[in-house]
Amino acid sequence: MIKRIGKRTLALENRPYLLGHAAAVGKKEGEGPLGERFDYVAKNDRMGQRSWELAESELQKTAIRLALRKATLPERSLDLILAGDLLNQCIGSFLASMHANVPYLGQYGACSTMAQGLALGGCLVESGAADRLLAAASSHFCSAERQYRFPLAYGGQRTPTAQWTATAAGAAVLGSEPVPNGAEPCDVRVTHVLFGKMVEMGVTDAANMGAAMAPEDVNLDPYIFRCAERCVLHKIRYYHNHPLVFPLERTETENRQSPLIPSWRQGGLYLCKCFSYLNTAEASG
Repeated sequence: MIKRIGKRTLALENRPYLLGHAAAVGKKEGEGPLGERFDYVAKNDRMGQRSWELAESELQKTAIRLALRKATLPERSLDLILAGDLLNQCIGSFLASMHANVPYLGQYGACSTMAQGLALGGCLVESGAADRLLAAASSHFCSAERQYRFPLAYGGQRTPTAQWTATAAGAAVLGSEPVPNGAEPCDVRVTHVLFGKMVEMGVTDAANMGAAMAPEDVNLDPYIFRCAERCVLHKIRYYHNHPLVFPLERTETENRQSPLIPSWRQGGLYLCKCFSYLNTAEASG
């Protein structure tokens, strides 16, 4: 049963299980600090394909295959596949699941596609519309450049505000019950769903997509915000020894308007205008 809390938060009574998950990334992402934690790192971003779009599709297909393998489930056991990407008509996701013989629901939420798929998937499993389903999302730097900016072969110069789209794909299997003798322990469950809303801050730089999307990332329900705030504050206090105070007395309006704007000062992480310090003058100086 789904219970509404506030205006946008949904509580899932039966709490669907995360049966398996996997992440497949490109060569550059594999060389980063999280490289060892990915399930698959491509040696070549072409993935053996003749186009970047096909390479992205192959990357998503790899993530789906690994997630199902970790859940010890065959593809035919799925009731639905919810997947999306950044390409026209979600062609990468369509090609990745074209031969699965499973109903496919295309998702397009840009950077929120994976969260959107998990949120909708959680609701579908909770309602009984599906017993097991898979949510997936992918992107590819080279296909995104052609889609939103200029093809790499054009040789155009990138603007200073242009972000670097990740070459990566993720997949997660949700189910109403744990898999008997499953390879992955089912200790992660979907308890709540929070659907975002559009927040327009007047960003006009077409290359700076991150700035346009960032405002909604911190426009959270007060309950979710405070839970996340506690976790972040604990980590900051542990790693940087900052005497922080949990600002739980703030009003709902203040919580919704608190911008998470990170800035680095003296080797420590300060979250400006968001968290309260015992000595505000010292923290801001």
